[in-house]
Formats: sequence, structure tokens, C-alpha cells
Amino acid sequence: MSDVMRIQSFATQLRRVLMEYERKRAVFDIPATLFYAPAVSFGVPPLFGKTLATPIGPSAGPHTQLSQNIIASWLCGGRFMELKTVQVKDDLVIPRPCIDMTDEGYNVEWSQELALDQSAHEYVVAWALVHILSRVLGWNDPGAIFDMSVGYDLAGIRHPHMTRFMDTLADASEPLHDIRSTIRREFPQFADIDIPPDIVNSVTVSTMHGCPPDEIERIARYCLEERGLHTVVKLNPTLLGKDSVVAILHDQLGFHDVDIPDAIFEHDLGYDRAVELIASLKRVAAGRGLTFGVKLSNTLAMANHTGRLPGREMYMSGRALYPV
Repeated sequence: MSDVMRIQSFATQLRRVLMEYERKRAVFDIPATLFYAPAVSFGVPPLFGKTLATPIGPSAGPHTQLSQNIIASWLCGGRFMELKTVQVKDDLVIPRPCIDMTDEGYNVEWSQELALDQSAHEYVVAWALVHILSRVLGWNDPGAIFDMSVGYDLAGIRHPHMTRFMDTLADASEPLHDIRSTIRREFPQFADIDIPPDIVNSVTVSTMHGCPPDEIERIARYCLEERGLHTVVKLNPTLLGKDSVVAILHDQLGFHDVDIPDAIFEHDLGYDRAVELIASLKRVAAGRGLTFGVKLSNTLAMANHTGRLPGREMYMSGRALYPV
């Protein structure tokens, strides 16, 4: 298996989906018996002014980079799609291996593996495919929200390359024009399907561990005030302070090998400052008719105690973080 992600054209993806579904009643090797179409209301109120059919979905990660994976999640019931976090530096060489999943999870990759234009391409293709698949499967509508995720500092987020990426997801008229042309030419049975150009109207902000609180607030204000986006900020598990975090992981959960250096906590957002920040940004959002929220939580930085991944530091995710 290649360790390089390669994107495919919209036509290639749709052709495979249709052929596989016709021949095997499966999509991307997922049998139709595992597809989940929300048949009853979950009582989920509209979010960000959009319909959300189920209150679950994948968080940003390597699995939400490629359109195939986004579709796979949607087919199995996920409807809130937090797209993989992107940043202006999109030419990273990711060390391998970069993910270690046993009970808890660890990773050392912290940004997208695709170039920004490729990421935008995958998100637009996935958006178009969920609308077409809704017709193919006889479902009413996608019922999904695509949520953009960006990082890691204000300078990078305001860079022209990032601005172009965010503009594309806010109004994908140009790439969708090409996709519609392809549909009319190669898949005319779907030519009447409406694919809205406004793919996202919300953003989840991911900041580097140790990002100053004032920088977090500036980024959120930019998203709210200048981009008019419903905004969610990821908060780090360090919010509770070292004593509480270590007590939960070591004493209550039994993860005794976990080593979190003091430096991890020294510059991260503290609980009291977080309360102030949240109150301030909620006022900013309300003044613009937008929503502000927080996500609990981001991954937890720590020393690389397992030695299975490269580097001195890694990030914990998974079951061990839920109690934190």
C-alpha cells in the first residue's frame, strides 16, 4: 500500500460508485446492509441554519482528507463532517509511521498531507457525491454539515493561499461548474440535482499546543467578524491543569506510562482564562447572529514514551481522553 495520498477526479469517483453499487450493492467496499439512512427524528435542531440528520460524525483527522472516507462515514450514519484541519504550510513530509492505535491512540502528524488545492478538491467532490448518492439510494437529502477546520495561527490563516481555500469552500461555484458540466456530459440522469455552492458556513479552529490565549481570541474574532462563520474553538485537555490530568490518566484510568512534561502545561490556555474567552466570543457571535462554541477536546501532547513513532513528542487521542 502506498504511503502517499492520491486524489481522483469527480468522474472517476462517481463512475466507481455507480458501478460498484450496481454490481455488488456496495460503495467503497461497504455493503449496503451497513448503510444508515436516518428514518426517525433524533430531535436535532437546525445547526448553523442547516439540517443535521444525526448528531454524530468524524472529527478532523487523516480519515477526513479523502472524499472516499468522507462518503464512507456519511453512508454509515455520520452527518457532521469535520474536515481535516488545513494550514498554509501544505508541503509537509509526514514521518512514517505517524499513527499508533492500540487502546488509546497516538499520532505525530498534525496537519494535512495534501496541498491546499487538493484538499479543497476532495471536499468539493465529497459534497457533490453525497447529493448524488442521496438520489441513488432513494434518501430525501444528505442531511449533512461539512465543517471546515483551520489552523494554526492567525498569520497563516490570513495567508492568501488559506484565504483562497476558505473562499472556495464558502462559495464553490467555480469547481461545481466543472462538476456540473461533467454530470451533464457523462451522467445526465443526475443533471437536475441541486448541489448548493455554499459548502461550509462554519469553522472549527485548531490551535497549536501552547498557543497564547490572546492569539486564540484573535483567530476566533477573525472567523466571526471578517469571515462571518459560525465558529468553534478546540480546547486542549491541558485546560484542567497538570494535577487533574495526571490524576485522571494515572490514578483513575491506569495509564501509568504516560509522561506529560511540565512545559506542555506552561503556555496552554488555563481554565479561568478560557471562561473569559468563551464569554467574550459568545458576545461577539451573538452581535452578528452567529454561533460560537467550543470542542472538548483536542489531542493531548506528551512525551513519546512508547518509542513506536518517530520524534520526541506525540499526541494522545481516543478512549483515554474521554474522561479528561
